[in-house]
Amino acid sequence: MNGLFRFVDFLFIPLSPGNPYIQTSDDLEITPSLKIRGLQESYMKKMIIGITLISLMILTGCGTNTEIASRSLEELHKEQGIPVESRTLASENFSTYLSFTSTLTGIKESTGSAMLLDTIEHVLVEVGDFVEKDQIILTLPKSNPQANYYQSMAGFNAAEQAFHRIESLYASNGISRQNYDDAKTQYEVQLANWTMVQDMVEVKAPIAGYVTRLAVREADNVSPGQTLFSISNYDSLSSRVWVSDHEIRKINKGQKVSASWEGNTLQGTVTQVDLAQNPDKMAFGVNVLFDNMDHILPSGITAEIDIETSLNPNSIVLHRREILNDNQGMYVFINVDGTAQRVNIQPGLRQGLYYQIAEGLNPEDELITQGLTLLHDNSPIHLLQENESLALIPEN
Repeated sequence: MNGLFRFVDFLFIPLSPGNPYIQTSDDLEITPSLKIRGLQESYMKKMIIGITLISLMILTGCGTNTEIASRSLEELHKEQGIPVESRTLASENFSTYLSFTSTLTGIKESTGSAMLLDTIEHVLVEVGDFVEKDQIILTLPKSNPQANYYQSMAGFNAAEQAFHRIESLYASNGISRQNYDDAKTQYEVQLANWTMVQDMVEVKAPIAGYVTRLAVREADNVSPGQTLFSISNYDSLSSRVWVSDHEIRKINKGQKVSASWEGNTLQGTVTQVDLAQNPDKMAFGVNVLFDNMDHILPSGITAEIDIETSLNPNSIVLHRREILNDNQGMYVFINVDGTAQRVNIQPGLRQGLYYQIAEGLNPEDELITQGLTLLHDNSPIHLLQENESLALIPEN
């Protein structure tokens, strides 16, 4: 190192006539400008060589320290065992499933539409209210000339009174059957007209259910055909998913299915599996139904739908990161009396990053889950406790 310091001193000596290592202008028979340029080039070359040598010395020193640390870590592993973590295997259910994204809708849904060009007079419900079939949801002015509300009401009342008189006479054999039938027909025509006029100005719920959407407010202008509100019975939710031809053989009516949305999950069943492919979508339609009596999920949301295609009870299940692979196939390490024992495994079914293990492992085996990359067959191991550091465990 003293030689290194002397060399550094040499590199940083000043460019002056008193420097014994630098030739002066008296020693060089060249012009003054060339003298200065020569001194500078000589000095720069020495600087480059010096920096290179210093870098090599530093790197060599670091490499030596790394080798020492590595040898110390290996000795520590031999003495105390390679630090690892483990878990005890247990039998569990292993399911495979197909995943889809689809919209959930109420088992019954309907909308109400305007029949007149006019202004909303009254809105009688709020979103979330339960309504019965034919309950009035909102009204329009009865004075609308297109409706002929009062004329239709008068015509119906007159026809009703006339029919009741004819009905009494017919009961006492005072008139013929023909006169009775004519009066009844006239009454039914006026009743139909009156009902239609009422529907124009009093928009009713087409089904029993919950008001899921109000598209208008009081005083809004509406036109014929415009949607005014939505009613949904979402005690049950349904959806239709589209399945490819190579997956449809895995799905059957009655299979379990789940729907997940923002941390909430519903359970349901497959209710219908199409036997013919839809030519437009080039896929098979599958209907699924979910119980939603507690209204956990709203109607109209897009959910993740999983159809269970197989259920295998009493399975050993491993995550992909717990499995190693070499030219002999898949294998794991288990703890046997403080040593890591290699066990070759035969995987069965797979779902995402999880494998069902068909052969090689049994319940109660202690599977090593962390620190796998340093292990060999019969390596001594040290099982880390909760309060011990994981810093010495390399990532798998």
